[in-house]
Formats: sequence, structure tokens, C-alpha cells
Amino acid sequence: MIAAREPGLFERLSNRWRHSLTKWRATKELEACPPSEVRRIASDMGLTESELRGACRDQTGTPELLLQRLQVLGIDPEYVRHAEPATFRDLSRVCASCEASRRCARDLARGDVEAGMTSYCFNSPTLDALMVRADR
Repeated sequence: MIAAREPGLFERLSNRWRHSLTKWRATKELEACPPSEVRRIASDMGLTESELRGACRDQTGTPELLLQRLQVLGIDPEYVRHAEPATFRDLSRVCASCEASRRCARDLARGDVEAGMTSYCFNSPTLDALMVRADR
């Protein structure tokens, strides 16, 4: 069995910088929106305006991990995004606020998708439901 490669210092710093920049951009984009647009976006996501603003500021997870997890589970992310947009937004929101993103990234790098599904992934019930629908 091949062990997963741990990211080096430069890669960790680069990832942290990229993540911080993404949070800053999301916050700035939301601040540039008129109040009516912020209300509409929050409503579309099933959030209050303050929850939406908090999600931009406090985002800890990464959307790439959701896409990777979906693919490893055999679920086409683009299909879910277009066929079930509310479900995809909810999955993204939960993933963005997840505090286990480092653990998730390590598990997915090892190809161990089940570790998250049985222990820390708050999206696992929704992902299980999507897999059941895909099996029909």
C-alpha cells in the first residue's frame, strides 16, 4: 500500500493563502451587492442574510473536497448541480462550514471515502440518498 504524501511547508502555506484569499473575495463580492440581491441570494440558499454573511467570513471547508467526494462516490457533481440545485447548494454550504476539511482531504487523498461517511461528514445522509437514487 502506498502512503499518502503529506504536503510540504510551502504547499501548506500556499493552500492557506489561497483559502484566505477566497474568503476575502467572497466577503468583498457580497459587500458589493445591493441589499435586495443579498436577500435574494440568502433566500435561494435557505439562509438569513446574517447567516450568509457569516458563511462568507467563516468558511473553513473547501468546495473542491465536495466535488472530489462526489466523484469518488460515483456521483456526477455537474448532474447534481443542474438536476438538484437546492441539494447542491445545501451540500456546498455544509461542506464550506466543515471544520474537518484537513481530515477530509487526507482521507480523500488516500482514497478512503468511507472514513468520512461514517464518522465526520455532515453531508453523508444527503450523499447516501443521492447514491440510492443513482442506483435506481
